[in-house]
Amino acid sequence: MRLAEETVLFLLNEESGYFHFVSGWNLSCVLAGAVLADLALLRRINTDRDSLVLVDDTPTGDPLIDPVLDEVAAEDGRHNAQFWVERTAARSDAVLEQVLERLVDNDILTHDLGGFWSMSHAVVSRGEYQLSDGSVRRIVKNRIVEIVLGDAIPNPRDAILIGLMHTCDAFRLLLTPEEFEASQHRIELLSRLDPIGQAVAAAVSASVLRRPALASGIGKPMPRVNILKLLPKQALRRGNLPHLMAGIHKEYGPVCEIDVPFSKQRLFVLSGIEANVWMNRKSRLHLRSKDILDGWEKVYGASRTIAGMDGAEHFQMRRAQKAGYSRAALACRLDELYAEARSDLGAWREGDVLPAASACKRVMGSQVSRIAVNVDISDYILDLVDYAERSLTTHVQGSMPEFMMKTPGMKRKRRKIEELYRLIQEAHTPAQRKGKPRDFIDDMMMLHLEDSQFLPETDLLFVFVTPMVASIYLGSALAFSVYSMVRDPNLQAQVQAEADALFDAGDPEFQEFTPEAIDVTHRLIMESHRLYPVIPVTLRHVMNTFEFDGYEIPAGARVLVAWTAPHYLDTVFPDPGKFDIDRYRSPRNEHRRKGAYAPFGLGTHTCLGQHWVELQMTVNVLMIARHFDLELQPADWEMKFNPFPTSSPRKRLQFRVRRQRHPL
Repeated sequence: MRLAEETVLFLLNEESGYFHFVSGWNLSCVLAGAVLADLALLRRINTDRDSLVLVDDTPTGDPLIDPVLDEVAAEDGRHNAQFWVERTAARSDAVLEQVLERLVDNDILTHDLGGFWSMSHAVVSRGEYQLSDGSVRRIVKNRIVEIVLGDAIPNPRDAILIGLMHTCDAFRLLLTPEEFEASQHRIELLSRLDPIGQAVAAAVSASVLRRPALASGIGKPMPRVNILKLLPKQALRRGNLPHLMAGIHKEYGPVCEIDVPFSKQRLFVLSGIEANVWMNRKSRLHLRSKDILDGWEKVYGASRTIAGMDGAEHFQMRRAQKAGYSRAALACRLDELYAEARSDLGAWREGDVLPAASACKRVMGSQVSRIAVNVDISDYILDLVDYAERSLTTHVQGSMPEFMMKTPGMKRKRRKIEELYRLIQEAHTPAQRKGKPRDFIDDMMMLHLEDSQFLPETDLLFVFVTPMVASIYLGSALAFSVYSMVRDPNLQAQVQAEADALFDAGDPEFQEFTPEAIDVTHRLIMESHRLYPVIPVTLRHVMNTFEFDGYEIPAGARVLVAWTAPHYLDTVFPDPGKFDIDRYRSPRNEHRRKGAYAPFGLGTHTCLGQHWVELQMTVNVLMIARHFDLELQPADWEMKFNPFPTSSPRKRLQFRVRRQRHPL
């Protein structure tokens, strides 16, 4: 294990899922110092306060540190350690990414889809981690803090770590104020024990103090887009936001400002591969969602929701909800999923013409309500959908006046939602839940009882209906996938063949959904997500000024993150308008390029239920293919979208049940 890896483990904040305040340039310098210290310990370089010299240019075989060794070997002249700290800090993003991947691969860290990291349960329970050579090492925080608070003399490696952590003042975060006060002198002494570590730590300290300031009014003028120029574009008329944003990216680049008439708030667009990579790595430091969703939360009487939370409290809520939205939670209840699907699909008769979006939303809403909240919402789903969509359009999109939430119709729907809330509560008393599998509502009730300040009673209504709101997105996604299957008879036949192979001998167990068994179905759904993502863009508030692609995005502005714009860029997905499920096969694997494929969002707010969605979508597409031959109405329908508040097929798209293949 390299010093850079233990540096990351030392700085990991288990409460926030990220790092202690040493972020940005400070973190970059500390990681750079750790890499240089590793090269010194391996006798590839030698350093003191005045110089850093190459001793041996033989590669170590470690891709984490060899690129820096190559740079030192290739550089003419002598430079000091500070020069190399700052030079190496410039590539710290790549170093950090490698370190995190290695720690996850070695089962030391676990990675949440939202970009959060936690120590694995195995490491926490043992208090040590297993290294690749079979040896074990005590958790670095425990080991170093014990040395600092005790009287043991550290080995050179630990002395270097102490010096690096002292440089960025990390001990102040890990020790109590009393412990820190009592141990300050010892920390100073230990930091000076190793000459290599002392030189590197001094270089890091000097570089941290000289953190480069963000320039104001950076160089080239910001590209500006007149919103009226977008109105004639075909992509906008079709409601295809990813295609529209891809066009803006091609014409204006990865960042531009949109002139919105009568708006006092500046609006910037980030798009493309680079923007998506930035979102995953750095958005948590500069963007937040609370300002965007505040009014929407209040419609439901809530003060804080997972969608509107940021930082540590968002991480805490994700951890609390993770089990309820996991694939495992659905996998253990496949029998119920099959039964619910058959019940819903049983209403489809030969010759029926079904409105694609509403039919699929009803199917998915029914399943989610039964499995996630154990309540039948069939009498409530339409009111819930209308209320959720109106509230999003009013308070997030801002395209309707707020009084539209207070019309008699909306008030009636609100009463229906409150009635549903009471039904969910009544279905989750100890007597009603006895002997039943734990569900999402059980988890949230327990969280409320354990910490009623973090999840107060006033927030429960929103939390309880969240799975049903999510089912609206699922319904749209299912409609898009079924459309993609039905419009290509050959593809429909391939999916039907996979469905028959799985269901001919009875309902399959979860283990039977192998990659080989659902290959075509899986790639069909992936390509449908690419061309027809249900959440194609998102709005964020800029809380800290940042620089992107040479432009300064000021605090207080809003950013439209077009994370699905790469889905329609021919430099990422060749012939992007073509539905082609072979994109996801080797050797093409077009989706694996970093920042290319983002149907579930990016950064800390990546969809928590992504794996649940994948399984539920697969089961439903297979069961529809198993039991029906469908055809489009109209037969030549080309997809058009209702883009707000979430992307959905327009009402004119319908499915006609041509015949029933197998009885339900």
